[in-house]
Amino acid sequence: MILRKLLITIFTFLISSTAIADPNSLLVQKYLNSFASRDAQGLYKLINWEGVDRESRRSLQKFIKSGFKGRQIRRIYIEPIHGDITPSYVQDGKTYQLNLKPSGKLNIVYISNKGKRTTTQLFVGDHKGQLMIGSAVVAPGSLACNSKDTNKKSC
Repeated sequence: MILRKLLITIFTFLISSTAIADPNSLLVQKYLNSFASRDAQGLYKLINWEGVDRESRRSLQKFIKSGFKGRQIRRIYIEPIHGDITPSYVQDGKTYQLNLKPSGKLNIVYISNKGKRTTTQLFVGDHKGQLMIGSAVVAPGSLACNSKDTNKKSC
């Protein structure tokens, strides 16, 4: 009888803590679990792939898999972003922007087997009610700086 009550109490606590858990903490925990178990598919599920072309998707997946080799996560946290930030960049004559409105940066500090520290920052935001990592997509209707003469840019 006591064991049964203890199990019910533990089960209730786990359910209630999951229900009220901070979305930031959940994303961080999912990332940690997937990275620790070298589960690339688990990491892919944390990314908003909406609008990402096949080549960019493959490139990002390859980058994620390569990050498993000889590294451990030393620290991971989400830093809130204040204000209206729309990250973008120009590559190969195309302007890329984030496929979600960022609410924070996922900061991941890695340490290699040789003791070298590196940091990665990924933008995170809400996508259909779930906190996800954003991806870069070609900006719709944007003008990219595709002029070879840097003094006469077309954007």
